[in-house]
Order: sequence, then structure tokens, then C-alpha cells
Amino acid sequence: MQMRYELLEIKDTEKRYIEECFLLGKLAEDDSALPGLGVEAGKAVSYTHVGAGDNVVFYIKVCSDEPLLLKNLVNKSPDEVYITFDNRNKLYLDRENYQYADDKVRFIREHFKDKLILFKPKLNYDYAKKRYHYNFDVILVEEEGETSTHYVPVPHIKKGISHKRFEKLLLDQKPIELEQHNHSFDTPEFIVCDSFIYQIPDSDSFEKYKTRTTTYICQKPEEIKKIPLPKDWYFSMARIPYKDLCFISTVTRGSLIDLFEESGKLIVDSYKEVESETNSLKEEPKEKKESKNYLGEENNLIENSDKDNVVEEYEFLDRLSALAEQKELIYDQNDLKNLHISLKTGNLTILGGMSGTGKSELARLYAEALGLSEGDNLLFLPVSPSFTEPSDILGFLNQQTGIYMESDTGLTSFLIKASKKKDKMFMVVFDEMNLGQIEHYFSDFISVLEGPRDNRTLNLFSGNSICHQPDYREGIEIGNNVLFVGTMNIDESVKMPTNRILDRSNFLILEKKGFLEAKIYEEQQLEQTEEEKTIVDMSTVIKAENFQYWISNSDSLSSLEDDELKILDEIHEQISSYDSQTGVSFRIAKSVAKYLGNIPKDEDGNELLSRDVAFDYQIKQRILPKIRGYRDQIENLIFKIDGEGKIKEGTISMILTKYEEKNFEKSLRYLEQKSKELIRNGYTL
Repeated sequence: MQMRYELLEIKDTEKRYIEECFLLGKLAEDDSALPGLGVEAGKAVSYTHVGAGDNVVFYIKVCSDEPLLLKNLVNKSPDEVYITFDNRNKLYLDRENYQYADDKVRFIREHFKDKLILFKPKLNYDYAKKRYHYNFDVILVEEEGETSTHYVPVPHIKKGISHKRFEKLLLDQKPIELEQHNHSFDTPEFIVCDSFIYQIPDSDSFEKYKTRTTTYICQKPEEIKKIPLPKDWYFSMARIPYKDLCFISTVTRGSLIDLFEESGKLIVDSYKEVESETNSLKEEPKEKKESKNYLGEENNLIENSDKDNVVEEYEFLDRLSALAEQKELIYDQNDLKNLHISLKTGNLTILGGMSGTGKSELARLYAEALGLSEGDNLLFLPVSPSFTEPSDILGFLNQQTGIYMESDTGLTSFLIKASKKKDKMFMVVFDEMNLGQIEHYFSDFISVLEGPRDNRTLNLFSGNSICHQPDYREGIEIGNNVLFVGTMNIDESVKMPTNRILDRSNFLILEKKGFLEAKIYEEQQLEQTEEEKTIVDMSTVIKAENFQYWISNSDSLSSLEDDELKILDEIHEQISSYDSQTGVSFRIAKSVAKYLGNIPKDEDGNELLSRDVAFDYQIKQRILPKIRGYRDQIENLIFKIDGEGKIKEGTISMILTKYEEKNFEKSLRYLEQKSKELIRNGYTL
């Protein structure tokens, strides 16, 4: 194997930085200088005398930039190849039906011939001989087409951040995240965000953030240029895209440099134009400006004396994010924004996922960011399997005594308190909501929450009944100041929500973060100095009118783009063709419109979550959970099996992928998971 003698073992953190990088390579050419691990000397693919007799060894020659640490710490030369054995890449090879190959050497040689190979390096240290072996894990393979001797990595800003927001971060010299480009590399030459590509003039333009290995701060924003992404970027220029990363050939790099010289625009100039437009808008007639100053509804005007205490929405989201960091809770920033939009636009928000993904903690986190506290305006209500009717959570009227006997949950008193203190925010969390049948114990709320937010009354008993307690007699007004959240595990041991509930809620499915990612996060937190730690300002409690100030109540279908409506129509047509009682209702479409109309903005009016990502969230959490059942009923919606036994996209994913200008990464990944459940279990929940 490739080796360097007399090298001391590098630190675990440095090894990790290297092994978390994505590199591009090609199958090495036959050469007598190749390491002698195969039975056929000098062959790039060969049976090996190492390990089992039928194992195959093959070599990859890197053709992209390697981590600087490889050269600086282990003195690796770019000419040295990476080595692996077929059994160490069994997961990838078996997906390509390698296990059925009669001639394994021929299979590997033909499979990787004229291909680009995306891989992660693996460093294995030989303690006895004090040397490193350069191994690798195959991630993705793609036809090379037009050949190039070298490829340049181009990181992408995380989906969901608009180019305007990205430029603001650059200009304000605030941290930006490049998740697939850590500090073991040099500063990237190009960065893609949204529909633009940015040119970084030199390595001094970006400073590496000390305690976060994928974070940078722009030191020379006045030198950063941008151009719109070329039309053929995703068709031919961007090679082997994976996660937030792609590669470009040296020819493409040269073309981009020419484009930047011809038409590149400094982001400073772009910002000045936007600032000029913003200032012109500020010169609107006084009566027009006053008509815009309302808190969600015209009867909720901000009093002049309270304006100084108003927390802007972007400030609240910063608070929410900082609070999560302070508590060492690892949540995706887009998921936090998604939760916020769901809570401010929906009647019920359900947090689903496997046990241990932090659903209850996330609900508590949001409540704390609002300034809520248990025993006052936050109620955690553990749901019991014995809950079968509304009286189990609310209580009942004793007809003989005329006394209302409240349930031990305390929910009724809590809601009465909320109805009397309309200036305060309240939150009810139904923990493990699906341990009981939701439609049974929650039935009184289902219809009530569908009513107008300013006219919702929960009647506890018939109007003809006699009750001696005035607080219960007229029912309970459920105002805008009450948020309803549910948490639920997703497995076969619990009752899954029916379409009636899914139609009326945002169903957020939290994904577990990787353990290695959590470890890195913990280490970075420990390395932060007191000055670097974010201080959370909790001095201002979010009042009910402040929360309403963030909400736009428009849910008109006219606010949806034509392509968005077409996608909803096409998905409905496919789902309803399998089940006429299931599909995309007008209720769902209007909820989607309201969600998209409530995307938060920063201080300059830039969306904090891009519309495409927001629409992806809505498809995933408002529509796709309704696709469930047995394989013979729904498999064509989710996947198809081709003649070679490989999984191909179903009709829903075909709809989502044909609109090339949109990105449905989360929805497609959710459909892929459902297809695996169908194949494994014969049904999906």
C-alpha cells in the first residue's frame, strides 16, 4: 500500500477533517509503479493475495484538490493513488449488483471505466511500521464525458438561504457556513448560492473561523463578484453534484473566469442598488405607510408607546438559534425556521420522528424563546393510551350537581387563563400525542381550530345544561395567543394520525443528526472562548400582539406561482387515482399559500428561507404523509423496480423532478425512505 515511513500518528481531529472531505478521482491506469497488492503486478484492478483469495483490489488516482493536511502532516504526493478492496466498498458495489458478477475484476474495471468517482479518503495507521495507508469509500459515480485532468471543488451555500441574504452576510462580515468545505482545504475560488455564482479573488478574502471548521468570515467583501449561474450549469458544467458541493473542469473554470471578467458585478454595487430601491419605497405617502403598520389584523394596531418593545421576527429567530446553541441542542437552522412558520400559520403543529430525535426538547426550546414558562403559560400534557374521549383531557359536567369536574390534565383551567390574558402567549404541548387515538380525545378541538382565529369557542357542554361556574358556562374562547403542538413517535406500536388530522396540521418529521456531527459540535462548543459564545438576550418576552405582528393572514391561491399550483394539481391527480378520498384538498392548498406568504425576512427584507425550500417542506409535511398503505396499493406512487432489480422513481417523484428549476430534496428523500419501508415491510405508515 501507499506509505510514508517514520510518521507519527496525527491527531483524531485532524484525521477527521481529512476523512470528512469529498474528493474526485478516476480509476488509475495500469502502471508498473502501482503498489504490489494484486496478483497481477501493475494492474489497476486485480485479484489480491491480501486476505481472502477472491478479494479484488483497485486503485484510484485523485483529480481534484486534496486537503492541505494530507501534504502538511503525512507528506502525501498527488501522484500517489488511493487503494481499496471490494469488500470494503461492498455497500456501494452491491447496489450495482456486483455480488452476481461472474468475473469481479472485469466488472469493476468496466463499471469505473471513463467515470468520475466521488469518494471520501480513509487514513489507516500502521502502528508497527508507523505509516499511513490511503484508502477510500466510494460515494457516487458519474460518466465523465468530456475529459479533464483536474477538477475544482465548488461548494454551495446551504439550500434555503437566498442570494440576497448571503450577500448581506458577506458585506456585514458575519459567519457563513460551507458544510462540505472544511478548513483542511484552501479558500474556495467559487461559491454557488441560489441562482448565482460568486468569485472569491484570493485566499486572504476569507478568514477561517477559529472554532468552527466549516465556517468562514469574508474579510474583503468589496472584492467579491457575482454572475448568474450559466444556463448549462446543471446540465454540463457542474459535475457529480452531491449535497452542497459539485466540481468543475479546468475548461469550465477558464470559462467562468472569462465570464467574471466580462460581466462580473461587485456585490457592493448590487447592495447599493437594493438600498436605493428600499429608500425610494420609504418615501411613500404618509397615509400609505400608516396603513401597513398593523399586527396581522387591522384591529391589532401597535401603540406608539410599545414600538420600542417590539421584537422583530429575524431577531426572534436569532434568539431561537442562539438558545439552541447555548443548550447544546443540535437542530438544522432551516428546521427551526420551518417550525416557526408552521406555528404562526397553522392551528396544530405535530413534531414526528423516531424516539430520541429531540421533539419534546424542540417544543420546550421554542416556548423558552417566546418567554413562556411551565406553571404559567406553558402546559406539557402527557397523552395516555387511556384517552378515548374529550372528557379525558378536559373534564365533564356533573349533571346532578351542576359542577364541572375538570380533568387532571389541567387543560381547561389553562385555556380559561389564556382567554383572560389575551396579551400573553400560551402554548399547549400534547406529548406522545399518538399514544391515544387523536381523533377521539382531540375531537372537540378539530372543528373549533378550523374556525376564524378571532372567533373560536370551545363549548364544554350543551347550552341547555345547568352549570354553577361562570367560567365554564359560556364555553372557552380559543384566541390567537394559544399555540398547539403535538409530539409523536413514528413506529408500528402507536396510532398514526388519520387524514383528518393531517389535513389540519403541519406534520414535521425530525431527522436524527449524525453522532459524529454531534461530537464535532460538542468539541467546537468547548473550544469557544467566553467572548465567542453567543449571549442570548431574553429581556423581552414575546407578547401576543408582537407574535401577531409577524403574521400575514393571506391564504389566497393567487399568491401561489403557476408551477406550484400545477405541482399540487398533478400530485392530487396521482394520489386520488389510487384513493378517491385522499389527495390535495383546497384546505391544504390554502395552508401552503399561507405558509409561503409567511416566510420570515431579515432587516433588509431578504427571505430567511428560500421559497423553493419552503415549498419542499410543505410538500413533505402536508401531503406526502398521507401516502401510506400496503405495497400493492401504493408502490407505483413511490417507486418502481426495473428489469435489473433496481429501484426507480415512482409517479410522485417523477412530478417533483420534472420541474428542473425547483428543488425537492427533502420530499424526494422522504419518498425514498417510504420505498424502503414498502420493500422491507410490505407496507408504510
